[in-house]
Amino acid sequence: MGKISVLSPIGINRVEARAISGRIGSLEGAKLGVLNNNKPNSEFLQDQMVKLLAERYRLDAVVKKVKPNASVPAEELDQFAREVEAVITAIGD
Repeated sequence: MGKISVLSPIGINRVEARAISGRIGSLEGAKLGVLNNNKPNSEFLQDQMVKLLAERYRLDAVVKKVKPNASVPAEELDQFAREVEAVITAIGD
């Protein structure tokens, strides 16, 4: 009789688990980051969100970063995360 190989569809996680960042208490006085993926309408959506948040909270600043296109990873995200207290990211279309 021949040998039967049984394959498992369960993969091995090779990515190290990292804790997510904690939530800030409030956006009051916060520096808000806006990460845009350059899809149609994403900038409009994010601008409207910033407008609504600015009406409710006294934001210290808004820092925008735009990816060249949606399919490439954003460069220097660690630096961006150090510059802001919260980030809005969204897609459009």
